[in-house]
Amino acid sequence: MPKDIARKRVPLKENPKRRFIPNSLTIFNMLLGFMSILSSANGDFFWAAWFIIFGSIFDGFDGKVARALNSTSDFGIQFDSLADIITFCLAPSVFVYMVWAEPLGQLLGGFYAFMPLMLGSIRLAKFNLEAEGDQKQQFYGMPTPIMALTVVGIWLFLSQIHEYPFFQWAPRQSGGDARIVLPLVMIISALMLSKVPFTKSPAISLRGSFKEKSGFILVVIMLALVFASQGFLLFPMCMILIFMSLFKWTMSHREVESEIGA
Repeated sequence: MPKDIARKRVPLKENPKRRFIPNSLTIFNMLLGFMSILSSANGDFFWAAWFIIFGSIFDGFDGKVARALNSTSDFGIQFDSLADIITFCLAPSVFVYMVWAEPLGQLLGGFYAFMPLMLGSIRLAKFNLEAEGDQKQQFYGMPTPIMALTVVGIWLFLSQIHEYPFFQWAPRQSGGDARIVLPLVMIISALMLSKVPFTKSPAISLRGSFKEKSGFILVVIMLALVFASQGFLLFPMCMILIFMSLFKWTMSHREVESEIGA
């Protein structure tokens, strides 16, 4: 083993009490992913979606808590990735299969449903290898939690849209037409392996800089809107984030091309 890699690793015997808190958050994240799988298997898609939403909340804090307690370690990083595979890759794949793909049969339906699991696992493996580089400031490719939230957000949005008469539209099937949703799921999954940069969530603090305070307020407002709408606004929020990232990526490419042309 190279010496420089060995030096970076934090021995597992250091700060066991401090590591317990962020690792507990990771365990809750994993538990919620498992509960989502059970709910999907039982046909309770509302709670299957919400367990993934709650899992994303725990996932958003375990890393921040670990850094705040100065208890980050290679074990914590790998453990967090394993939990993410369950909650944000396997659970969405089971959700997709049970909601939209099951009528297509195990072969074709399983192919569509396998995309979030396969591409999400590859994305997490690549991130762990590249996290020490450019991905410190931003993510390249859609993060797995955003993919999972977007996928379950589709169902939460389409299954409740009939309750909002001003849209003047209701899908024939609760959760939408599989012929439209499944290709959309594949596109969303493919974005995880793209070169599109996604901005990292800002540091959240009421005692820090204006940016940190603004980040905290924004997160609280977004969570309040998602909870108040029973998840209905989750999909529009995720799509706004995706289109903003695609727009910034497109504009940056145009600027580079114009500089080369000049």
